[in-house]
Amino acid sequence: MVRPSLVCPSCSAEKVERKEAIASQLIEEYYAENGVDVRYLFEDVSLLRRYGCEDCGLQFFQPVVLGDDRYYQAMQKGDWYYLEEKPEYDYVAKWIEAEERVLDVGSGRGAFSRKINSSFYQGLEFSQSAVELAAREGVNVITESVEEHAQKHQGAYDVVCAFQVLEHVAQPKTFLEGCIGCLKSGGKLAIAVPNSQSFLEWRRNYLNLPPHHQLLWSEKSLLKLAEVHNLEVVEIYKEKVSKIHRESFYSTLLLSLGDKTFLRRSLKAKKGSRFSSEGNAGGETTENPAAPKGLAHRAADLLKDCFRCIKLHRFFDGHTITAIYRKK
Repeated sequence: MVRPSLVCPSCSAEKVERKEAIASQLIEEYYAENGVDVRYLFEDVSLLRRYGCEDCGLQFFQPVVLGDDRYYQAMQKGDWYYLEEKPEYDYVAKWIEAEERVLDVGSGRGAFSRKINSSFYQGLEFSQSAVELAAREGVNVITESVEEHAQKHQGAYDVVCAFQVLEHVAQPKTFLEGCIGCLKSGGKLAIAVPNSQSFLEWRRNYLNLPPHHQLLWSEKSLLKLAEVHNLEVVEIYKEKVSKIHRESFYSTLLLSLGDKTFLRRSLKAKKGSRFSSEGNAGGETTENPAAPKGLAHRAADLLKDCFRCIKLHRFFDGHTITAIYRKK
């Protein structure tokens, strides 16, 4: 049997390059140390491969391993998973007028609804617990895919948003077709995703791999979406390191330096949870506060304090990149 050629899931280009191979056992062990069992998701997968599209720059994983409801129920036990405050909320809210109808795809419990004064807000969310939380707070969130919603609500919205969603989907083309189908002509589409060309790329981040993230987006790949889907690019916004990701940034910086210096051994955690309290910038090996601090560890603390003092984070791209498009 002839194996079909591998194509980019975003732009369908066949020019894809294999970047690395990752043993699924490493991912399973990481989650197990944090009390989450993902072995059932990798039953038939021993090796993940990361590919990069030479045309649009998107990186993606094969085979596809997506988190299911059981997985996300476990992830939601952390209070960091559905943050009430995200910098991208404030940025996108500035583009929304009071009379505009808003669709929030992958809305969680609808935190973004509190950032806007819209005439109508509709959230779509697969997590039943998030939908129930939204209902208790009086927020309009239903369980439905955007593809299904588009069939019943063609051209019904002035703004469609997807915050930290597009990195989780296996079929971005059909997802975006659903989003665009819900928009009126001239309507705005807001997409916010982790920026793969930020500090997130400095070290392996287990929450930036399947089963959590399937796609890794950059400015180049977001710009290419406009060409693929016949959209106008209104603005691309790359935030600097925000307050909620600041400690993750400094820890990642030190660990990436430590990979090449005498700091490496003392900076690695030996026990305790690695899940960050700072949203999905977590997933890195972090310092263990209970571990005895030797000379190298004290030197690392001093170095981090120096970085904080000069506010080094101001000069680096942060966790999220946001694109605003207009439907032609």
